[in-house]
Amino acid sequence: MVGTGSRGIGRDAKREHDTEVEAQAEAELAGEAELAGEAELAGEAELAGERDYLRRGRAALAGMRAEAERTQVAGGDPIDDKVTIAYLRIARQRRIAGLADGEGTAPLFFARLDYAPDVPGVAGRRFYLGRRHVRESAGDDPLVVDWRTDVARPFYRAHRGDPMGVLRRRRFGYDGAELTAFEDEPLTRPRPAPGESAPVAAGGLLEREIERPRSGPMRDIVATIQPEQDEIVRADLSVSVCVQGAPGTGKTAVGLHRAAYLLFTHRERLAREGVLVVGPNRAFLGYIAAVLPALGEFTVRHSTLDELVATATVRGADGAEAATLKGDARIATVVRRALHDGLRPPDGPVPVATRAGRWTVGEEEFADLFAKAAAALRAGTIRYAAARDRLAGQLAGAVRRRAEAGGHFFTDGAMGTLARGRAVRDAVEAVWPKADAPTLVRRLLTDPALLARAADGVLDAAEQGVLLAAAPPGGARTLRWSPADAFCIDEARDLIDGTPGFGHLIVDEAQDLSPMQCRALARRCADGSLTVLGDLAQGTTPWAATSWAAQLTHLGRPGAHVEVLTRGYRVPAQILGFASRLLAHISAELTAPTSARTAPGALAVLATADVAATVTDQVARALGRDGSLAVIAADADVAALAAALGDAGLPVDELSADATPSRACLVPASLAKGLEFDHVIAVEPAAIVAGEAHPRLGLRRLYVVLTRAVSE
Repeated sequence: MVGTGSRGIGRDAKREHDTEVEAQAEAELAGEAELAGEAELAGEAELAGERDYLRRGRAALAGMRAEAERTQVAGGDPIDDKVTIAYLRIARQRRIAGLADGEGTAPLFFARLDYAPDVPGVAGRRFYLGRRHVRESAGDDPLVVDWRTDVARPFYRAHRGDPMGVLRRRRFGYDGAELTAFEDEPLTRPRPAPGESAPVAAGGLLEREIERPRSGPMRDIVATIQPEQDEIVRADLSVSVCVQGAPGTGKTAVGLHRAAYLLFTHRERLAREGVLVVGPNRAFLGYIAAVLPALGEFTVRHSTLDELVATATVRGADGAEAATLKGDARIATVVRRALHDGLRPPDGPVPVATRAGRWTVGEEEFADLFAKAAAALRAGTIRYAAARDRLAGQLAGAVRRRAEAGGHFFTDGAMGTLARGRAVRDAVEAVWPKADAPTLVRRLLTDPALLARAADGVLDAAEQGVLLAAAPPGGARTLRWSPADAFCIDEARDLIDGTPGFGHLIVDEAQDLSPMQCRALARRCADGSLTVLGDLAQGTTPWAATSWAAQLTHLGRPGAHVEVLTRGYRVPAQILGFASRLLAHISAELTAPTSARTAPGALAVLATADVAATVTDQVARALGRDGSLAVIAADADVAALAAALGDAGLPVDELSADATPSRACLVPASLAKGLEFDHVIAVEPAAIVAGEAHPRLGLRRLYVVLTRAVSE
């Protein structure tokens, strides 16, 4: 009985215990659901508040724009103020354009920083970060602060190890113009405190912004700049920086945002001196053209290298050997020697006759003046034309001293007339002939005797033969300038007249520059600074750099620091890993990049017997997805593919060197560098490699092509 009764009592006790546990669990779940519901309601309420703030900010921005549109440009004297008024009108139009509401393309603000209550100057304050300052009226605290301000810096740099005084970093997500989500990152504690609102549908906002499909030009990255990128962006104006960046690391965007930051922090100086962005071709410049205007900067000049030195009409072309030699740094010495070859020491006195009398400057005195001018020229302290003018002035001064000794005096105007007079002019021309850059280079490339004198000890006989062989049989009269010749002419022009400079240069794809091209850029920032962008693995010219040390020396910045970016944020790991298998064959010194994101299915390798049919089928599929599309092929295969795509009725535009990429385009492999597309179809990799003169260059070209995709 006892035993049976005991077993019965045990079953009843267990049943009661299980019921209590289930009830407790249900109560806990109900409590958690209630808390989650409360948190969700709180989050919805806070999101509504952020939307209200966005509406308020947009209204304030509209008010700022309306005020700028009402601003009248007027001056005093219509003649004296003509240039000033024109300048003010341009400034007004830029101001109005900079206050445009980007709506869905460029949200008014993308982040918020909440500062701790013990931070001097910003204690307990909250800042919304955007692409420009927005305020409701003059003197008010801004509703939105510019991302380039110091107060915004912690958004890009702060972390839990060093929160930089920030309690919370908030990111905002948008669907077009609508604010749809926010995501909080507490920097001083591991998780939100009890009762703190939770983000609403905001998982991975940073990742989603980075991975957002694109069509058309490059976008700015103000919402996604990473700490290592921000270090480069905010480097001081006095610092020249070289960025070695693997595909997808954002080096081009970093360079453009550095330009925007420098213009913001050194507005007055750079307004005078200017900022120049140099890219490889017009297609690339068109692709990046919208970034700086989106950041409110409209004064930056964009140029290709060829446009920068385009004073001679280029109609010819060199073979690889001649082009490489003409791009060699030694050619600068040859050009300089050719210019100096025309100098001849005086061989007699200089008689000068004026209305006041006749005087003679002795050969010895004239020779002394000539020697001093020539020494200054060779020391590089004065340009050829300026030294020539100075010599004429000094010769006229010698005449003046003789005249004054005899009681005759010259006014300043009479001295100018004397220096320009026939006697002085002819004497100077005989020893220091007037020089013209195209004429000098034309003579150098067609006159064996001049070339031999200028190249003695610099170029051997075979190299001199290469330069002379590049000239046409008709000699100087039939010579057509090549792209490499233009940089020789630019070198000569600088020696003769000097070159205007810029306050800052951003040079992209710098690994492809020849030494002579580097020199052309260096003299355009002799008193400024440089941001050099490139990737040694993507060098596709015969003279492509193999080290940044040598390239920076040619750019006049041998001590510039090299920042290495190896972590990609755009190109998926599957694609980057596949392309990186080429690096061992390109250069053993290159480090394989890594990617911050993976995308299963991003890479597919298709073998086919009918390339055109497979390409058209893949294009048709890709056009049904969001984002941009590029079909990239060897240059020689583009025409046939264009015909096949046209016959299939597919809306794909053929990209040319001076065009801006469209949503779907057929891209010659030679124009792919620097561009990004969501979907890339790389056609016949072997043909892309074979399209280059050297296998190593072909592998580099293929590496470029394979790393253009940011989705698949």
